[in-house]
Amino acid sequence: MQRHQPSVFGSALLAGLLSWAALELEHLLYTPDVWFFYGLASFAALLWFSVAINLLRLSVRLIYRWWIKRPGDRAGTAEWASPKDAKKANLLKKRHGQGYLVGLLEKLPVWVDTESCGLVLSPAGGGKTTNFVIPALCHNRSSMLVADLKKTLAVMTAELRRRKLKHRIITVNPTGDHADILGTPWRYNPLQILIDDWAMEALHSFLLSDAHAIALQLYPEPTRSAENKFFRDASRKFLAFTFVYLVALGKETPTLARALELLSDIDALTHALTKAMESNALSGDLARLATDLHTKLAKGDPKQIESFREGSVQVLEPFSPSGVLAESAAACDFRFRDMRQEKVTVYLMGDPTRADVMAPWMGLLGWCALTELIREQQGNRVVYLLDEITNFKIDVLPRTMTLAREFHIVIWLVVQELEEWVRVYGRESLETLLSQTEVKVIFGTRSHKTNRLISEMLGTTTVKAKNYNLGASAFDAPTSSLSDASMHLMTPEQVRRCTDAIVFVREHKPMRLKKIGYHEVSPWKRWVGINPLFGKRYKARTKLKL
Repeated sequence: MQRHQPSVFGSALLAGLLSWAALELEHLLYTPDVWFFYGLASFAALLWFSVAINLLRLSVRLIYRWWIKRPGDRAGTAEWASPKDAKKANLLKKRHGQGYLVGLLEKLPVWVDTESCGLVLSPAGGGKTTNFVIPALCHNRSSMLVADLKKTLAVMTAELRRRKLKHRIITVNPTGDHADILGTPWRYNPLQILIDDWAMEALHSFLLSDAHAIALQLYPEPTRSAENKFFRDASRKFLAFTFVYLVALGKETPTLARALELLSDIDALTHALTKAMESNALSGDLARLATDLHTKLAKGDPKQIESFREGSVQVLEPFSPSGVLAESAAACDFRFRDMRQEKVTVYLMGDPTRADVMAPWMGLLGWCALTELIREQQGNRVVYLLDEITNFKIDVLPRTMTLAREFHIVIWLVVQELEEWVRVYGRESLETLLSQTEVKVIFGTRSHKTNRLISEMLGTTTVKAKNYNLGASAFDAPTSSLSDASMHLMTPEQVRRCTDAIVFVREHKPMRLKKIGYHEVSPWKRWVGINPLFGKRYKARTKLKL
């Protein structure tokens, strides 16, 4: 049974009744002056005492109600970062030539940086190029390897990086498009790493393993476990032998085009195997490999052996002598390791209309760049800016992400959907992607699975939930109560409809930022060239002046 608590009005009413009683006693006792004084004093004393007590009790109640209603932390403590939080995390300070602009927090530019890996997630048309890739090319002075599948980034940013950031510009451009702007295309021979191994006797022990690594990059294992691994291994063995033979015993500069010619001619291949069987190169390893393959050709199942050889031929077809890649891979006009010692920006320019041909080449050059940079550890930090990374595959990329910091390599992975990463690199590598990226920038996503994942990454916060009890019958008075409840900072549906950028930076609170493109930043909007796909500049009101 609830105890009735008198109100302030009730106390004042009680004091008034007592005062009236005192005035009535005045008439009864014929002592007007004394009883009138006593009446007034009693009225004032009782009134103020009662009011004071009830006001004190009311204040205690209000404080107690406020304390009960305030959100606790039992069901989660997630919240968006404020400008004060961003300043404390040193994310509002513009670093000269370092960092990456990711958005505006209450009109304040937010700059992030990483010493290992970063992820940019955005669907087609979500603004990943406009809001991140081009701003990074405008501001960051580190040497960069840029994947330019659409052949637009080099046209728009090469000149500004040469003129404003003082970089040496290298455009590996097999198709030769936009040569009037970019100049003569540069070449890189992927077998140069094997040539280096053979040139120094101390590196001979690495030649065969590097040849197998190139073969694995050209003919990788599928992301899902599949049958016929034996056939793929055998095809890689043909590739590795051909590469080593051309490097160690060939009379001309080893190239992928010559490897294709050798593997395509069964008589020439047999002659090469016979010659290698008599060689002492690599302490007899080359002869051992040649003997194994020669025995298979001579005594094995002809159809089976032909499938091995055909598999090796197919992966080299993109480098056929008549194709655009043959000349691009015929010689080395530069080395990736040069990026350690000087400011260099290398654009690997693909062709979306020839994706089947360009994808293996871009993946192979990406592997070559990682190999050279890891082996050349001394020098400057190098940034990998891999736009549309799921359109080609660098086989060792997930493993390299765990080592990037130690080798002073920063890897930025720009993808449209996480499921696309899973399709190319396998589901087991998804956890590596999420755990090894210090910074995650989400410009939007249309996948329900990804929306749910981001919602979970944002975490939950504690809110007060009001519960109602209608009683046992219709005549009972409804009652209410409060309890702690958990609520996602953003639900999957809210993530899907969000037009802002969601940014995670290491252990700091997540940030919800307004997107800002290079065309809204002065002076970048003047520096960047015209997008060749549109033929005109983006025009927008300036939101930020640097």
